[in-house]
Amino acid sequence: MHKKVKQKIEDVIGDGLEGDTLKNALDLIIYMRENKMTPVNTSNNGWKISSKSCVVCYIWLDMDTNTLRINPFIGEYKHDSLSDDLKEIILSKKKSGTPCLTCHIISGHDYNCSYKLKSIFDKDYADACARSISFENPNSDEIKCIIELLKMRKNTIKNGELLPNSPTNYV
Repeated sequence: MHKKVKQKIEDVIGDGLEGDTLKNALDLIIYMRENKMTPVNTSNNGWKISSKSCVVCYIWLDMDTNTLRINPFIGEYKHDSLSDDLKEIILSKKKSGTPCLTCHIISGHDYNCSYKLKSIFDKDYADACARSISFENPNSDEIKCIIELLKMRKNTIKNGELLPNSPTNYV
């Protein structure tokens, strides 16, 4: 029986990405490691990033298309939580679905999202969830947004706040 080898994220993305996309991804990973958020390999080319045993984001690398996808977990953050420039970038990355094509949790014939949000930065959505923001091959400004979202998520964890409608804090 073969033991499954855990993939180190730096090694895998170095094989699938190049140029600014690789540099930006490595900058994010350095930030995560420096802030006690270690990427844990959960699937082929997929990593879960946690803080104090609570998920803060997921990262996947599609080697066929050389696409890095980062899904930071978010909450019902207030309008004044971030600068308008960062909010604009983040909201432009919101996936649309009826509701929740992000989680793929199906109950009967309908999607039943366990992480549904009413609003993001005080903007109401019928289809928002804690996993509805997705960055693909993020540029340096988008990496700044991801880092800010990770900081915000870590603060909710530190303060013991559960995200809306969640039975846990995504343990």
